This record gives sequence, structure tokens and C-alpha cells, in this order.
Amino acid sequence: MKPRQSRITQVPLARWLIIEFTGLSIFSLLWWLHSPLASYSAFIGGLIFIVPNAWFVHRVYRYQGARNAHLMVGNLFRAESTKIALTAVFFAAVFTLMEPVHVPALLFTFAVMVLAGGALRWLIRPQPRR
Repeated sequence: MKPRQSRITQVPLARWLIIEFTGLSIFSLLWWLHSPLASYSAFIGGLIFIVPNAWFVHRVYRYQGARNAHLMVGNLFRAESTKIALTAVFFAAVFTLMEPVHVPALLFTFAVMVLAGGALRWLIRPQPRR
């Protein structure tokens, strides 16, 4: 019987970002059929989702391995609270600084990106390092 070897898995961040930005670009182009303002607002709504999540992934996966587990857990809580704060700040900035905004496009695209992000986490599995 061969002992089971554990491997450190590598999170496919670049692949995730490429898929999310491609989906956001396609979705923004679809909103262009409604109006350029809706397309711009949809793109901003997608960025409000992608940027805080990329920050979260960057902060959480800085450390790897069992010896750094306490650092990973501490970073997890800090990164999650920072992600929520960034999302709130971005929404506040858009609604106060962006004069013409197509609110349905912004919010609908944000909601679709949240659902797509959850689906991507199930579809894209971390790959073990070799």
C-alpha cells in the first residue's frame, strides 16, 4: 500500500481573471445594444465585483503550507472584511461620483458576476503543483 502524498495546490488566479474579464466584456457588449451608458455602467458593475475579489485572493493565498496556517487564517478574516469594505466603497463612489449611471445595468451585471464567480469556483479546481 502506497502512502498518500499531499501536494500544495496552486490557485489558478490568472485563468479565473481571464474568464471573468471575458465574461464581463461580453456582457458589457450585450448591454451596448441597449445604450452606451448601460454598457459603461455594466462594465463598472462587473469591476466592482472583480477588483475586491482579486484583492481577496491575492491576500489569502500569499502564504502556503502547514507552517503558515495561522497566517492564512488571519489573512482570511482581514481579506474578507477588506473585500466587503472595498465593495461598499466602490458602490458609494459610483453612486456619488458617476453622474449618469444606468442603475439596472450596474446592479444586474454585479449580480450576474456574483453568480458566475460562484459557478467558476466550482468549475475551476485548484491544480496540484508538481
